[in-house]
Amino acid sequence: MARHTILRFLVLCGYLLVIGQSRTVSHADVHVSDIDDHVKKPFTLEDIYLRLFYGYGFNGTWISDTEIIIPDYVTSDLVIYDVATGKTKQIFDGWKLPNSYKFDTAVMSADRQYILFTYNTSQVFRHSKVMSYVIYDVNRGTYENIANGAAISLAMWSPTNNDIVYVQDNDIYYMTFKNGQTEVRRLTKTGIPGIIYNGIPDWVYEEEVFGSATAMWYSPDGQHLAFATFNDTVVKNMVYLHYGVPGSLDDQYPTEVQIKYPKVGTPNPTVSLSVIDLTDPSSKAISLKAPVDAVGSDHVLFTVNWWQASHVIATWTNRVQNQSQLIMYDTKGGSNLILANEETEGWLQPNRPIKVGNHALLLRLEDSGISAGRFRHITRYEYEGGKFVSPVDLTPGPSEVHMILAVDSLKKIVYYLATAPGEPNQRNLYSVPLNGSQKPTCISCALLTPEGNKCTYVSASFSRLRSYYTLICFGPDPITVGIYNSDHQFVLGWNNNTMLRDALLERLMPQRRDMNITVNGYNSRVRLLLPPDFNENESYPMLVHVYAGPNTVRITDVLKVDYEYYLTTNKRIIYAWIDGRGSAYKGSKMLFEIYRSVGTVEVEDTIAVTAALQKQYKWIDANRTGIWGWSYGGFTTGMTLATDTASVFKCGISVAPVTSWIYYDSIYTERYMGLPTPEDNLAGYNRTDITRQAEGIRGKKFLLIHGTGDDNVHYQQAMALAKALEYRDILFEQITYTDEAHSLQNVHPHFYHTMDKFWNECFGLDRAR
Repeated sequence: MARHTILRFLVLCGYLLVIGQSRTVSHADVHVSDIDDHVKKPFTLEDIYLRLFYGYGFNGTWISDTEIIIPDYVTSDLVIYDVATGKTKQIFDGWKLPNSYKFDTAVMSADRQYILFTYNTSQVFRHSKVMSYVIYDVNRGTYENIANGAAISLAMWSPTNNDIVYVQDNDIYYMTFKNGQTEVRRLTKTGIPGIIYNGIPDWVYEEEVFGSATAMWYSPDGQHLAFATFNDTVVKNMVYLHYGVPGSLDDQYPTEVQIKYPKVGTPNPTVSLSVIDLTDPSSKAISLKAPVDAVGSDHVLFTVNWWQASHVIATWTNRVQNQSQLIMYDTKGGSNLILANEETEGWLQPNRPIKVGNHALLLRLEDSGISAGRFRHITRYEYEGGKFVSPVDLTPGPSEVHMILAVDSLKKIVYYLATAPGEPNQRNLYSVPLNGSQKPTCISCALLTPEGNKCTYVSASFSRLRSYYTLICFGPDPITVGIYNSDHQFVLGWNNNTMLRDALLERLMPQRRDMNITVNGYNSRVRLLLPPDFNENESYPMLVHVYAGPNTVRITDVLKVDYEYYLTTNKRIIYAWIDGRGSAYKGSKMLFEIYRSVGTVEVEDTIAVTAALQKQYKWIDANRTGIWGWSYGGFTTGMTLATDTASVFKCGISVAPVTSWIYYDSIYTERYMGLPTPEDNLAGYNRTDITRQAEGIRGKKFLLIHGTGDDNVHYQQAMALAKALEYRDILFEQITYTDEAHSLQNVHPHFYHTMDKFWNECFGLDRAR
């Protein structure tokens, strides 16, 4: 008890410290380092894999127009802070929570009568978890487990009251509270774990389409529920072994793990969409039919969202995701096509229409007026006669919209995140009038970090009626979080990460250089991180860190103290990022260069840009240049080494790489490559297969790293490349991490020390300082 009291006191002091800094940040708020660089320390590997220089963002959630709910995962307290009054109210005392219910998350019902806690959480895939749920009755002070504490995949409050829908064993249940008693109604009965999923996605939809573990959606009034069903009966199994605890009799024999995983050209899950009336206990689910005549029977359900309480909109695409249909359904199953789309140059991106009065807002590729092609803009439509018509581009020019954050319905203003023109590494908060009468206004562009630099990468979250918003600055300096009102006046400093800032003052920091290098007809973006004591008269090894997946960027202004800080400050290695063809936010022409050509243009640019850097800067040692990457970056690394005939790179590390796209999942791969058939793009698949290009790795130092428990990029990928190299008598190194998934989460110390040893040998370096 005494220990808990002390802990409470320390947490309270920390909270008061954050609120006590609630004022406009000035240079005086930041300690100016008077420490000589000779005294400052380089980063160590332990700093990196223990994440000792991690910044914290916004730890609250807006629950009204002025209130933020804040969970404390140490004390289990819940408090509500009112930004208008500056008052804090404790709504749950962690003392009341039994030890067995130590919560992982806490969510309050819309009527604030109940709190939903999760505990005993276990990770399933990237986004999905199974956990136990307990409901706390605020008025009665009582607890009730959902499903007697059994493992639940998902539970969601109604947006208007205290009803709950949840998924257990892949079926959906509806729970209501009446007079202190609960009633549970089973909404589906077809669920089969691992085979048929109701209300939650299967593996491929979770990973490649929804990017979440949710596949059910309440209507705005809470009276209906739309949900997707995924039938994986015809999807083939991916099988791998789980080896278990060394020396344990329980793991005398490895366990077979099976996942329904559709690889390119193989059967996809069958997906359907339904809606059910929650107010009528006798109601049955009504099927919302896909437009199979337009998108085929092998379609993909891209997005689902409610247009209003009586109508839901779904976006369906064909299998390779270059044709789509937005269909509006009523709650009786009636349907109407409201917008059709086709992308002739590349692929489509998921898009959810936002209703604002009689308008719809969509993100679409629109002409930018420059040679770079089209950029993703906010397009406003009129909703007339059951169609989206009269499109108006609200955000013209060479700027890419990341997402629409909120709409102020009273002021008729749209808030969104977008790149600055010509700066794909930046992300700013903008507003634009709904009627398009004015050009967009950058809200965050004048914001300075405590260090006095312009804040160039932000995010934001808005209160219910948009009277306030949280603005999070992610770079170029450590995270700062502030609260602002709708007039964009500073209200409250939430978090300045003061401890992180102070700790960084005692460390050596790399220098940064950004540039464009023109190769293959396009300007590739380059960022170099140089050693703190960089001297142009010296020669340094250079390591290129690649990802290069379609529609991604490696270079952003987010500050993240990661592996590069160790290599630049401790090993005095130049660290490079390159965004070439296929990368995001530079226009459709550069983006779609990679379409149906994965593994070619991005690899060519990586080699050409690196060669140009070596030629232009004599302080880059061309005989000590390496490359590494993870996942798609591991593929880019392997393909780069295999096709680098000029030996621009002397060594490389591929971590959890794709080695042949025939082994990867269908929805991701076919989006960018089409089908692996002679009639479609089998030649493209063969051209980008590292196992067919393995001879090019001969004579280069190569390390292949993979975990046997990787559910995403399977260990089969590494085994195929290893076999291709071994059969050709090409020497390489290989590290296998037993039972580790794609992130190698449990072996980071060994992983980083393994890479450190490899670079020491390749670059002829001493041990770390």
